[in-house]
Formats: sequence, structure tokens, C-alpha cells
Amino acid sequence: MNKIKQLLIVLTISITLAGSAVLLYLLDPAFIPDAYRVTSMVIVVSWAFFISPSMLFGMQLAKKYFAGKSPEHAFRDGVRIGVIAGFGGILVLSLLVSPLTGILWYVYTVKMIVLSKKNKNRKPDNSDENDMIDP
Repeated sequence: MNKIKQLLIVLTISITLAGSAVLLYLLDPAFIPDAYRVTSMVIVVSWAFFISPSMLFGMQLAKKYFAGKSPEHAFRDGVRIGVIAGFGGILVLSLLVSPLTGILWYVYTVKMIVLSKKNKNRKPDNSDENDMIDP
């Protein structure tokens, strides 16, 4: 998939999730804007915004980690991770680190887009040609 298209899709999903979280908080009739509720709203909205790029970042890391391994070795490592962390542990861990990994995913994706644009716009280098004028 094209990186620009992927960035636009993920950004749209992130904005939609964050907007939905803000809307749910503000539509609650019991919402009183004190420090506790506003802080919890900021945390939930940041989680909602960064959860989809965080999942994509995790999938990219897993794909890189398991790429050169045999199916048996990859299965053994996956089971080891599942037994140690468990489903709930992985879910809690993904919620805790989602703002950080989401930011990393956005930075990496924008960097890849900029590099691909630079490579596309770069003219071919003909440095191997002789610059001397033949007599």
C-alpha cells in the first residue's frame, strides 16, 4: 500500500476515534469539568488517537522479528511471549505505550514518505562519465 494513502487512512481513523471519545465525554450529563475528569478525558483521547498507529507499529515489529525464522521457531517464540505476557498483559502494555509507539509510527511513516519523494525527485547521477573534454 502506498505510504501516503496508509497515512491518510490511519490519520482519518485516529481523528474519528479521538473525536468520538471527546464527544462521548461531552455528551455525558454527569460530566463536570474538574481536574480529574479533564485529565481522564485527555488520557482517553490520546489513547484513542494513537491506538491504531500503535497496532500497526507492533505488527511491523512482529513482522520484522519473525521474518527470518522458521515456522516452528516463530511459533515457539510467539507462545513464549503469550505465556509470559498473556492477552490481558499485552492489551494493558499496548495501552500504556500506545502514545509513544503511535508517535514513532507517525514519524517513521512521514520520514519514509519524505525519503521516497526525495529519491523520486533526484536526478540520476552521471558521475562515472568523463568530465574532460576530448581534444
